[in-house]
This record gives sequence, structure tokens and C-alpha cells, in this order.
Amino acid sequence: MAVMNHEQSALLDRLFSLKTVVTTTRILLGVFFILSAIANTIHFYDQGGILETLTTAKLRLWGFKFEGIGPLPALLSLPYAYLLSPVELAVGFLFLLNRWVRWAGLVMMLLLFSFLLAFGFVGPDGLFPNNAPSFDKNFFLLTSAWFCAAYDHYLRTKPRRDRLNAADSLGSLSR
Repeated sequence: MAVMNHEQSALLDRLFSLKTVVTTTRILLGVFFILSAIANTIHFYDQGGILETLTTAKLRLWGFKFEGIGPLPALLSLPYAYLLSPVELAVGFLFLLNRWVRWAGLVMMLLLFSFLLAFGFVGPDGLFPNNAPSFDKNFFLLTSAWFCAAYDHYLRTKPRRDRLNAADSLGSLSR
């Protein structure tokens, strides 16, 4: 077993710092959403594309031989279909450019939650037979978006918290 010296330990600490992990996650999520928007745009009108899926597929909220409800009425499915790619592209670029990450993360979480609702928490044949990869991917992306948005919120509110803590400590010293 090799023993690490101080320089190697410092390099690993810097490499795996929270800021590095969040930045990497944020960039990967941004790229994923940009690529998803491009793919949805290219295959928008194709058979099995996003337009056909949203206007004809049934919502599979739960499984165990449940065939689903729907499809969604055109009043909901058409605006969603046409707005999905631009919104994915926008939140992807906002994440990639580190701008308005809290708000882009919130929109991203709403999109991912809608995917979970649309494609089901549990597949039609039970939890694992066909729906586990989709559910796992969406849940992982949802958690990652929340993680990035929460970290951005933490960084944005840190100066205010520091000022309040400093005022509290000054107030307690004067008593």
C-alpha cells in the first residue's frame, strides 16, 4: 500500500472539492440538456419523436399492468412539445455558462419531474422490467439539478449569512 505525501493529498483534496464536483456536474447537466434539445429538434416530426410521443402516448403513472391514462389533451401536449426543446436548450446553456443556476435548476427539476410523471414511477410490468433505466436516469438527473441549484443558492446567500453572523457576534460581545 502506497503512502501519499502532503502534495498528493493536497492535489486530491483540490480535485475532489465540493466546488469541483458541483462545477463538473453542472457542466455535464448543461451539455446533456443541450444535446437532448438538439436531438428532440432533429427528430421532432419523426415517428416516435417528441411530438408523436406527447400527443399519442398514455401517461403511465404507475405500473402493474396499468395501461395508462390519456393521452394528454392537445391543449397541453402541443405547447409542451413545441416548448420542450427551446426550454431544454435555454436551461442547458444557463447551466453551462453558470448563469441563473438556481432558476434554471428549478425549471430543469420541473421538466424532469414531468418526465417522471409522463413515463411513470413504475413501469407497466412492475418496477424493474422495463422502466427502471428511465426512472433511474430521470431521478439521478433530478437529484443532480437540485444539488447544483442548492449549491448556487448557498453561494449566493453566503455573504448575507456572513454579515448576519458578524452582526450577531458583535451584538453578543457588547452585552
